[in-house]
Amino acid sequence: MECNIATSAMLEWRSRFLAEGSLDEQDYEQALRSAEVLERAGVISTLEWIELVKLANSALLLVR
Repeated sequence: MECNIATSAMLEWRSRFLAEGSLDEQDYEQALRSAEVLERAGVISTLEWIELVKLANSALLLVR
């Protein structure tokens, strides 16, 4: 069950922040805060948090 919750949370995060394919700096900061909230709440693991941060970093680089 916990795996399904984490998967669902990560899919929702990706849909919310990566739907456009890139992030500006404001959206990037919001994505990082959102990922941190998920990790601190225990919804996702630290490794899953790292994956979301890497995705956000990549999306930010697409803007620059």
